Amino acid sequence: MSTLETQVPERGTRVPEVSGRQGLRRLVPYVLKHKVKFFAGLALVPFFVACQLAIPKQLASAVGMLVDTNPEHPLDAGIWAEKLLILVALGTTYATLRFISRILIMGISRRVEEDLKSDLFHHLTRMPLDFHDRARIGDLISRSNQDVELLRFQAGPTLFFGASVLFLFPTTLYFLFRLSPELGFSVLVLFGIGISFMLRVFGVIQKRSRAVQDALGEIGAKAQEDFTGIRVLQAFAREGAEVDAFAEVANHGMSMQVQLAKTRGQLDAIFFGAGSFGLLAVISVGVYSGLGVTQLFEAFIYLQMLVWPLLILGWVMQTYNRSAAAIERIDEIFEIPVEDGGGTTRLAGDDGAARRAPSLEARNLDFEYIGPPPIKDKEKEEEDGARKSDATSPTLAELKALPMGPRALHGINFRLEANQTLGLVGPVGAGKSSLISLFTRLYDPPKRSLFVDGIDVWDLPLQDLRSLFSVAPQEPFLFGESIKSNILFAHGEAAAGAGGTEDTDELVATVLESSRLAPDLETMPGGLEQVVGERGLTLSGGQKQRTSLARALAGRRPVLVLDDTLSAVDHATEKHILEALRELRGRQTTIIIAHRLEAVREADLILVLDEGHVIEQGSHEELLKSSGWYAQTWKQQQQERAG
Repeated sequence: MSTLETQVPERGTRVPEVSGRQGLRRLVPYVLKHKVKFFAGLALVPFFVACQLAIPKQLASAVGMLVDTNPEHPLDAGIWAEKLLILVALGTTYATLRFISRILIMGISRRVEEDLKSDLFHHLTRMPLDFHDRARIGDLISRSNQDVELLRFQAGPTLFFGASVLFLFPTTLYFLFRLSPELGFSVLVLFGIGISFMLRVFGVIQKRSRAVQDALGEIGAKAQEDFTGIRVLQAFAREGAEVDAFAEVANHGMSMQVQLAKTRGQLDAIFFGAGSFGLLAVISVGVYSGLGVTQLFEAFIYLQMLVWPLLILGWVMQTYNRSAAAIERIDEIFEIPVEDGGGTTRLAGDDGAARRAPSLEARNLDFEYIGPPPIKDKEKEEEDGARKSDATSPTLAELKALPMGPRALHGINFRLEANQTLGLVGPVGAGKSSLISLFTRLYDPPKRSLFVDGIDVWDLPLQDLRSLFSVAPQEPFLFGESIKSNILFAHGEAAAGAGGTEDTDELVATVLESSRLAPDLETMPGGLEQVVGERGLTLSGGQKQRTSLARALAGRRPVLVLDDTLSAVDHATEKHILEALRELRGRQTTIIIAHRLEAVREADLILVLDEGHVIEQGSHEELLKSSGWYAQTWKQQQQERAG
């Protein structure tokens, strides 16, 4: 697992995985990607600070002119106009340079946010499926949005204001010491005491900031889960109970926010207290040192210029601690290795020629679901009022440590020749879908156990391997777009819903007829352009399955996989679809997982699985003669259809 490179790769070739926590150093390559604008923005900082520091001297001089004015020595209008012009010029230059510097640096922070979000999303899409089986979607969204937003502050406002303070604070103290060493020393001591108090609070702020970010992620995860399952909640009349459960999570988040606000309030008291005592010091020490009205006025302005950097310094350090908590949560994701990209062996047809249907083979396949090892997460002390771990949702580390389940497959052996059809049947939980997930390496099988055209699936590039398969999954997922966009998703040409070409229109018409979806479209106001809602909410179970089937057929890939795709359709529709699938025989290698044995009747090879074992295999006729599970189930289903 390689560390993050010093330069951020171009889009499409990102390598964000790291070993060990990067902390805020992770932002460095993103900022340096825009180094010209970044250094130009920083280079302007000392110039506008110099203009800002020149203003008190000019104001004090103008006040001195007013103080010295009397009837015997009237105010010289020319000199007064010159002072005003100098002040206007300094103010305009200061504002202009500060505006340009701010635009450059803040603009970079938005680019950093965009790049970091893209890298994080790209990393998540390459995470192993067993990670997504455990992770909470709402928490991942919180990390991708709120946590990245906090890091943007470090790449923009924190750098801008921090650089300003770096130049302004020492130079302002220098001018105070020039006015009066006693005054400068007293202000320095006063501010030193304030900063020492701030440093004592920062550790608490970081811990409580992490607790707040975790609580926000938990709230997002809970809300996402409830909204996704709203139909179940309403069907079982559990709205009230779930509202109470959500209120508990929200109250925990509120208590974390309140604790953080109390700590930050202490800092605000320190900042404003330092400013008030500083004003008292200027008056007391200044008078004691014999400073005149003009010098006291100048010292007062310098003090105000020091209070502002102190406030900004406190804000910067607060955001730094919150950002440190945010980057810790993001690092937890980046630390998890992405999927192995596979080997470099290419199948016949990958060199540009038309891909042909491959053979599939399993040799002594054993597989069990095992979760990845837990990350070495730094232990966090529970804040007062925080709920204990047994009363909260699992953390990301805890989720990654959970085992997925017992062994799923035992000693699987078979060979399916190219263009043949494999039927997989058996009781629920027998391991049928697991076998398909291993062929596509959604889960990693043992090496030298699964082969495509005689090549170990580990030796094939992962993207090439998966591009061979067109899958209609057991639980169809539809995007909240048009039916046409969903169908052409695997085809690639019109996935965004743009107007199709003559070829794609003909393809869509063909798969609609094969999946028996065309009659349903006639009853929909939008037809093919009907938007199906999130997860296909507006479609029935059978319509979603047939849309998923049409998408798999439209993919026109060498291997077609139907994972119990016909379970929600009636027998007449099932018969029509099976007749359409017969026309595909000889052109694709096909795998059909089914509970209705009629769907696999004409398969070249049928495997009967039970508890991960192949208990029977052969053709339909051979299995009927064996009087085993297949024959008994076939007889029972035929009686049910006849009845």
